[in-house]
Amino acid sequence: MKLDLDNLEQMLSVILKKYREVNGNNLVIENDYYWEFDENEVYNVNNEPSSFLIGQITDDWETLKSSFSSDDLLPYDLQRIANILKALSIEKPIYI
Repeated sequence: MKLDLDNLEQMLSVILKKYREVNGNNLVIENDYYWEFDENEVYNVNNEPSSFLIGQITDDWETLKSSFSSDDLLPYDLQRIANILKALSIEKPIYI
């Protein structure tokens, strides 16, 4: 599968703009903790995951803000962003 990052960026921008229109700029996520699979098992769909981890949206967000303010974002931070986006899509769905 091939991804066009320009298209992905535009898609995210459109979705976030719609969130602002519906909910304003500040959103509250009620569920702070989530289940997460070990990253080596996420895409191994032929076997059930053998280990689960607990993640925290608050920790993801605080780490992202700190990294962003110090201009130190890393590719791994995409996982933190994905966790937040997933929480948004589940807790605050928007219907267009």
